[in-house]
Amino acid sequence: MSGAGRARIEMPVRWSDVDLFGHVNNAAFLRFLDDARFATFPRMGVDAAGGLTDAVLVVVKHEIDYLAAVPFTAEPVTVEVWVSRIGASSVDFGYEVLSHEGATLLLARSRMVQVDRATGRPRAFGDAERADFLHHQDATPELRGW
Repeated sequence: MSGAGRARIEMPVRWSDVDLFGHVNNAAFLRFLDDARFATFPRMGVDAAGGLTDAVLVVVKHEIDYLAAVPFTAEPVTVEVWVSRIGASSVDFGYEVLSHEGATLLLARSRMVQVDRATGRPRAFGDAERADFLHHQDATPELRGW
């Protein structure tokens, strides 16, 4: 299912990611998605020194389809992240989490809105921000309906 615009980030499975049922807890996957997104787009709301910029991206929605239980493993999982839609001040990200054998474990999408820190209102993306997103485009992941 991989596309040319996707970034691929390996994430270790930590012992603390595993719950009492012996598999990676659903909340740990949100960290995987967040870490992969930030590794791919490191300028999302922070400057080169790590300080907050005047505009920050905030999550307004996550949708996740968990497709397989993931037990603790010494092998990392791979998180693919890409941009599926760019609006004036919002951006949608797609994700696919793969086992080390290549099996799809999870499909997800997130919507984020760029907000002006001073006003708390949406702020349009500039040309440089759009260019970062355009480099990593692929189709919207197809999630199961309710």
